Amino acid sequence: MQSGKILEILNNYNKFWATGNIDSGIERDVLQRCLRQLEAKEIMLIKGVRRSGKSTLMAQMIYSLIRKGMKPTQILLVNLEEPLFGVESSLDLLEQIYRVYRENVSPSDKCYLFLDEIQNIADWERWVRGRSETENVKMIVTGSSSRLLSREAGAKLTGRHVSFEIFPLSFPEFLRFKNLSLGTKSEYYAQKSLIRNLLGEYLKFGGFPEVVLRPAPEDKELLLKQYFEDILYRDIVSRHEIRDISTLKNLAVFLLSNIGRLTSISNLKRNFGISQDKVENYTSAILETFLISRVTKFSLSAKKSLKARFKPYAVDTGVRNRVAFSFSEDMGWLAENVVFNHLKERFEEIFYDSDGQEVDFITKEGTKVALAIQVWYADPAETTIPDRECKAFTQPAKGMEKAEKLLITNDLEQDQKSGRGAVRCLPLPLFLLQLSKTLE
Repeated sequence: MQSGKILEILNNYNKFWATGNIDSGIERDVLQRCLRQLEAKEIMLIKGVRRSGKSTLMAQMIYSLIRKGMKPTQILLVNLEEPLFGVESSLDLLEQIYRVYRENVSPSDKCYLFLDEIQNIADWERWVRGRSETENVKMIVTGSSSRLLSREAGAKLTGRHVSFEIFPLSFPEFLRFKNLSLGTKSEYYAQKSLIRNLLGEYLKFGGFPEVVLRPAPEDKELLLKQYFEDILYRDIVSRHEIRDISTLKNLAVFLLSNIGRLTSISNLKRNFGISQDKVENYTSAILETFLISRVTKFSLSAKKSLKARFKPYAVDTGVRNRVAFSFSEDMGWLAENVVFNHLKERFEEIFYDSDGQEVDFITKEGTKVALAIQVWYADPAETTIPDRECKAFTQPAKGMEKAEKLLITNDLEQDQKSGRGAVRCLPLPLFLLQLSKTLE
């Protein structure tokens, strides 16, 4: 590609070179943790599902750098999904972009290089690592593939990176996008009706930032459908050269429709009448996009945990509802899904337990089991907890005897005795907003 054309594209994406300003949107909670890493030498990897806000987070970091006095020309933003780069996306193109920038914009100052959607460049780790070691440059890269930005990257970058996973908006962030911020339980109770109404919207349409900002339901639905199609075709079909698109799509829709239900590769094989290898490959490809997460059975044996059945959960209830088979009767499953997404941002390991009575979620911190959580999202008028919900805590699996026990409810808040300990009943909004002593 000609140097003049590259420079034209870079100027178009880096208008802040001339204006000293960039549209950075509403601040995300993860921003401060990212900013603390900007002066560290390690490469920063930002991964997450498509349209979750990775590019906006980059813009917020750029805005912060400029506000602190950094010369705008010391910052380079490159969108590697830019159509004008076309089929030329390669290590050679990366090197050419960097050299054009150095020769024409910032020859010697330290550079903050933001590379958006890096997974489009084969063997990108080699170039990023090489330039980080030989040039005065801080690398910040994003991608929409867990495979390209975790296992492979970790091996090739050999400890020279830190990573952050970006999710659709949490419920507190969702409220902030609605110009509502809460810091205490008193503030919650003062606006309880409004918050519960907004929770209903959050359960239905999810937390993709652009979807939240669209006022009309039909516009939200249109965007959510497009997101699903983009993930399916751009992040799976194109990347993995999949030919049986119909089966892939049906499998993705099936998993999204059955959030929280136990399934297995064998069950999926029987349901779809295809080979086990095909089910495993397609399921793995879907998981790589972050569209679906898989929760496995709790066991002190990692081998047993991996062999057991798993429960799928959607990265966002909005995109799930847009493509799933049903919605109105699924409020309990949707509540369970948002509980999982809340936990996923805070815990590295999440399991379910089914020895005897099922426990929806078990979280681990290191070797310690921290929380055992059951979700009971009944009608708010119901105040009598069914025995089956608390029985889940009476015979804990080995290793989780001392875990704190939580029952997430629709609107019931109380302590409930169960077996040898107490179960704390906490309304879903308070749990998501972390407005309780347990979760502060």
